[in-house]
Amino acid sequence: MKTPLLAAALLVLASFPAAAQMPGGVIVVSAEQVEQIRQSARAAQAASSPVRPNASKPIIAAGSYELSLEYRIGKAPASQHPVEAEIIMVLDGAGTITIGGALVNAATAANGNISGSDITGGTPQHVVKGDMLMVPQNVAHMMVPDGLLVLATLHLPRTGEPAPVAGRSPAAPKLVNLAADLPAMTQKAKAAVAASPRFFGGDTILALPPYRMGLEYRSPKAIASVHKNDGEFMVVLEGEGVIVAGGTVVNPKDLGANIDGDAIEGGTDIRMKKGDWIFVPKGVAHLAKSDGAFVLATLHVPQP
Repeated sequence: MKTPLLAAALLVLASFPAAAQMPGGVIVVSAEQVEQIRQSARAAQAASSPVRPNASKPIIAAGSYELSLEYRIGKAPASQHPVEAEIIMVLDGAGTITIGGALVNAATAANGNISGSDITGGTPQHVVKGDMLMVPQNVAHMMVPDGLLVLATLHLPRTGEPAPVAGRSPAAPKLVNLAADLPAMTQKAKAAVAASPRFFGGDTILALPPYRMGLEYRSPKAIASVHKNDGEFMVVLEGEGVIVAGGTVVNPKDLGANIDGDAIEGGTDIRMKKGDWIFVPKGVAHLAKSDGAFVLATLHVPQP
């Protein structure tokens, strides 16, 4: 006989919606689906015995990249990823993320990751909804919620500093971006749209070369792009707009890593709003345009 708690968990899992798979491998996950993923993680956690401090569910699985939702209600073991950086976005709640220092009672798992019961000598950062952090590879980190901490996390392969791009100064790392900073960044990006040849204004949210999470304020007009080597994660931070994906670029111009064009023929219009996610694989034409305010966080990831 199923316990009422287990039955409730199974009901949530049975009704859990799959991410929308679009032509060309584009993946779309709505804000409503993210909320159902959150409830699925909550139910799985509640059904565990003893109750685990952390439950994780995938939001987008794209090849070797998995964007995950983590539902945390208690202190879990500290971690260190020797060959991966990690992006952490606070979706809800608050807590303290300690970064750096040394793991206590460190133990290496079969996958090469290292865990510990605690951290000594790290730097604590109190976080709230909307805050974002980047943890470099081989750096200890630990998360302790203030009751509840809901995160989106993404691991990125990184073993060292990338080779510098010829003729370009290396980007300075930016490892923390607070929610309180986003309104001013958005206004700055909005003001830059009028003079932008690409019809959007931008700013840097997080950076750890070769990775950069950018803020983009999109206009009603857009340039079509194809990224030859990179997939792209996007989440809507504010407003609404349309992302056109797939089809063929009109008047293509080969710029090396990208192909740009004036428009897209035969693409699929995807209406997006705050909290929606999309992943566009490499080689797929896409453009983003607003119905007014349309603010995105974007991240390119190599797809060999």
